[in-house]
Amino acid sequence: MDVYSLHQLIIRKGKLLDTTPEFLSFKRTYIAKWGSISYILLLLEKLLGQSSVDLAYVEGRKVALLVAGDLDLNKPSNEELFDCVVNKDQVGKQIKIPSLMFKGHEGPILAATAIQKNWRMHKARVAYTYLRFLMEKATVIQRAFRLFLF
Repeated sequence: MDVYSLHQLIIRKGKLLDTTPEFLSFKRTYIAKWGSISYILLLLEKLLGQSSVDLAYVEGRKVALLVAGDLDLNKPSNEELFDCVVNKDQVGKQIKIPSLMFKGHEGPILAATAIQKNWRMHKARVAYTYLRFLMEKATVIQRAFRLFLF
């Protein structure tokens, strides 16, 4: 029965639910490669936890294929980990992977908007820092003048 199971694992708020029957079936099926699979699942938990994803469904077979395809046990990229997620449309809105954020028809427009946003924020921060510097110097001059008048 374990062979025909879908093996959809659930990660809720950055934690893998390891008490579900699907997870237990997945673990029984791939017990020979469990060390590598648990490392991949830990990386998925970390990626989804950092992005504050509430609920993600992970396809166990893709995780197993990711382990089988990587004989050197190199750390998989975030794109490869994201490929294991089943509900990509919901998770993709919350997760921040730069190479995936600017894909598609409107990708160049979104990239240009992000660059403009960061440049304007930088310019505003520099202007505000300079304004604070000038206000401090004006305060020093005003205190000295008031002391002179007194």
